[in-house]
Amino acid sequence: MHPILIRIGSYEVTSYGVALMLAFAVGIEVGRRRARAAGLDEERVIDTCMIALVTSLVGARALWVVTHLEVFRPPRGSWVDAVNPFHVGGIGLGGLSMLGGVGLATLSGLAYLYARGMPVLRTADALAPSAALGEGITRIGCFLNGCCFGVPCQLPWCIQFPAGSGAGQAFPETAIHPTQLYASALGFATFAALSALLARRPPDGVVFFALLGAMGLERVALELVRYSEPSVIWLRLGASPVSSNQLLGAAVAVLGAAGLVWRMRAGEAMARGAPAR
Repeated sequence: MHPILIRIGSYEVTSYGVALMLAFAVGIEVGRRRARAAGLDEERVIDTCMIALVTSLVGARALWVVTHLEVFRPPRGSWVDAVNPFHVGGIGLGGLSMLGGVGLATLSGLAYLYARGMPVLRTADALAPSAALGEGITRIGCFLNGCCFGVPCQLPWCIQFPAGSGAGQAFPETAIHPTQLYASALGFATFAALSALLARRPPDGVVFFALLGAMGLERVALELVRYSEPSVIWLRLGASPVSSNQLLGAAVAVLGAAGLVWRMRAGEAMARGAPAR
């Protein structure tokens, strides 16, 4: 829709890049304030966010590369570009996969908190709403960039993308689902729900695992109306294709549900004065 926000000479500032940076900046600030309110070490929390920022890009790039190897095979591409998410050619910042970033950022962040002796689950709870808020903001960048688009539809809110965009090239002169805006709306809604849950001070880990469950279910649902390249179709159930994002999303949702059951039972055990398991 509007992939280039501004041009300064030959330098281009992309809408997606700005949205991504804004998402991290706002998310870190919200997380920092909530960490302070929870009595957590703000410096350690900010360090965790910085680690998550870097590893999220690495993980997002890695998963995208694994599911798009044909892009890098000569003569079409170069394997050198596989390690560069900021390549300006036909890949650019669009060569990122959210679930890969979420997975690596979560693991690295939790590992850092544990190594520093921080209360891991309590800190994860304070930061969890920020992750949902970040998705809400970032997906607006996806919409402006014309990536992560949906399949054709005839509903009143479906959108025809410009011919030069990725969506317009895949579906020329065709209205498609604005899945980027669906994801953005779900991100903001999840942020509000998790913030309300956090305010109720549930057992440590409940908000974090609720985030995982919500993100996993969101991914499974959105993939039903989102366009998937043949390379990301990992399974077929009869005539229905199942993408890598759906399989990974289902795994994240199951992990979130299991974690919720674990933490709720632990909270009930503590309320009864019994040792938590």
